[in-house]
Amino acid sequence: MTTSTVPAKPISRDALGIIYMLLSGTGVVFLPTTAKLAYESGSDVLTVAFSRGIIAVLILLSAAIMVRQSLRLPQGMLLHSVVVGIAGALFVYGIFGAIVSINISLAILILYLYPMALAVYEHFAGSVRMRAAQWLWGTIAFAGLMLIMGVNLEQISFVGVALAMLAMLSSVVITLVNGKVVEQVGSLVSNLYMSLWGVAIFGLALLLFGQFNQPQTTIGWVALSGNGVAYCISWVAFFSGARILGATRAAMITLIEPPMAAVFAWLIFGETFTLLQWVGFAIVLAALVMFEKLARNHK
Repeated sequence: MTTSTVPAKPISRDALGIIYMLLSGTGVVFLPTTAKLAYESGSDVLTVAFSRGIIAVLILLSAAIMVRQSLRLPQGMLLHSVVVGIAGALFVYGIFGAIVSINISLAILILYLYPMALAVYEHFAGSVRMRAAQWLWGTIAFAGLMLIMGVNLEQISFVGVALAMLAMLSSVVITLVNGKVVEQVGSLVSNLYMSLWGVAIFGLALLLFGQFNQPQTTIGWVALSGNGVAYCISWVAFFSGARILGATRAAMITLIEPPMAAVFAWLIFGETFTLLQWVGFAIVLAALVMFEKLARNHK
């Protein structure tokens, strides 16, 4: 007696791209938590930014050597890589400066305007043609995010808003420019160079403006290491997903990151949310599902 086995259905490229984006979102969820633990242990922003770059370089370099991938950038891509490195440094400066100047919910909300800003750019540049329904669902997803964040608009600092906008625009630049490098050398090597430039920029900043404030506890060191791993995973997975889905679709899916972070805080730290915030979670998820459905049908 013989039994026949049904061959497993291969995973679609779209599904693989979405898996990459969810993996990226998971990495992003751990970034603020691990950074906060490192700060509480005596470290600071420059030290964490420099250290996580070192960790990312070691991980990505080891991975590239293991898979025997060439580390050489094609002609013309070096300048793109430098631009990405500078944009990454401006992103860190902008978001941390904004958090100091305005409440964190408003800073994060401004930052997550970047999927819509990217969509506008790609639409008018002719790279992606967005339909009216996609604009609608993207806007609804952002509205749901506003409910989740519960933004307080009192005592707005124009400097803080400007810094948050700098971080948002830096995200657009990173996505567009590093995307071109990824097309040539893949996510592994492109992010290796982005991390290298970040190490150089933040290392110089430490020499000129600060000092290396290492964590003073074991938990702090574990958090610092975890921040580097999460940083590495989030960017490599993001650009792997963006290579499959396209920059606009990938960026739009990142709107799931704040809800993921909130759910993580609920499960791990017992944080509570209002009914309005839970409604916001549902709106974001539903809107992104509809946006993705339209994007797949529009290909």
